[in-house]
Amino acid sequence: MPVSSQRGDARPVPNQLLADLSRRLECLSVSGADLFSATLTVPELDGVLLPPSLPDLWSWLRPGDGLALIASGTAFEKVCSGPEALDEALRGLDWTHLDLDESGGEPVAFLGHGFGGPDPSGLPPALLRVPRLMLRNYKGRCDLVFSHAGVATADELHALWIKEAERLLDALGRPVPPASPVNLIRLNEMPSPDTFRRRVRTATDSIAAGRVEKIVLSRRITVAAPRLFRPERLVRELAARHPSCAIFTVGFGGRTLVAASPERLVACTGRQVDSYALAGTAPSDPADPFLGGRLLSGAKDRHEHRLVVGWISSVFNELCDNVQVPSEPRLMILGQLEHLWTPIAGTLKPGAGFLQAAQALHPTPAVAGLPLAEARTLLDELGESRSGWYTGAFGWVDRTGDGEMAVVLRCALLDGDRAEVAAGAGIVAASDPESEFTETELKLRTMLDTLRSA
Repeated sequence: MPVSSQRGDARPVPNQLLADLSRRLECLSVSGADLFSATLTVPELDGVLLPPSLPDLWSWLRPGDGLALIASGTAFEKVCSGPEALDEALRGLDWTHLDLDESGGEPVAFLGHGFGGPDPSGLPPALLRVPRLMLRNYKGRCDLVFSHAGVATADELHALWIKEAERLLDALGRPVPPASPVNLIRLNEMPSPDTFRRRVRTATDSIAAGRVEKIVLSRRITVAAPRLFRPERLVRELAARHPSCAIFTVGFGGRTLVAASPERLVACTGRQVDSYALAGTAPSDPADPFLGGRLLSGAKDRHEHRLVVGWISSVFNELCDNVQVPSEPRLMILGQLEHLWTPIAGTLKPGAGFLQAAQALHPTPAVAGLPLAEARTLLDELGESRSGWYTGAFGWVDRTGDGEMAVVLRCALLDGDRAEVAAGAGIVAASDPESEFTETELKLRTMLDTLRSA
């Protein structure tokens, strides 16, 4: 059964791999725990860094770091009322782990949620999922992590896990062919261009009146293609174009959310945490060597960026010791766009954890506004709605509490031959309706250009 290493060479998986997995799993049984996981190291799959074609695909990739988490099947899933319930759901699990090689990493749960409030797409407010089988590839090491919820005999567990392994290996053995770019048809747009411009004017009036300092307005459009979108093909396009981003897929039955997010909400390793302040955007033009300098020195973008940096820093000061905030932003260049970027880090205080930090940080002023409560009220008054988890958060957390979540940006909700995409712009006192509309068009184009090859 050939499985591509995705480094340009195709290496066969030895025929005995399934037999070896079967032998090593056949004596395991579960009793007493809500959730049980077992980890095996599989050098035969080292190098698999992109997801195959699987129904209900869930994955998390950081191509630049060589990290891939690819899920197959579901061992445990819980729909939650909102992000605040995710921590409670995870803490309530009796999760037992057996590392069969005594050197693998901890099992992982995927988790995500929307922006808050009703979601026109109908996606759940928040979701926690532990896959039945997860392939984890990181720094030249590949593990298969098998999981099961509830009591099972050794024979039942063995049959479930081997069936899932066969399904994943079969998918890995089927190449995902590239596709020629196609034209996309815009079907609808929310809000209309004129309505968006009016909202910008209303927002700047509210800022002038002292009601808010900043507010983030968004647009979403639905497009159609002459063929079905393939989530795994879109992931490969995004990974090639944006290797520094967090690239993830979240399957919801017949629909799949795919994103390439540059904005880290929070990452945690041990007690060390960090987050990205990302605000202030301009087109990236290699022919204009002064463009980055103008973005770094522009009063409007610097003001917008300082608001986000100040807010994230204040959250970190509540949760962390040894908070580190660079005095000047950097440039993050992503394809056709460049952004002002300030990474902020700290050490979690006793009692604080990864999911508490994620909850405290979302939504940041980069996707909502300041002050937060007043901004959200104004968004409701303007008729702003977020769909398909856009500007929510998605990521993973392991059994010990290490993990990472990204803000859901540069995303598309795929549904057959249809795709919903969204983009936003931060509005401050100096914002101009036409400039903000142009910024959202540039951001939309980033995903639309990629979708043409998906």
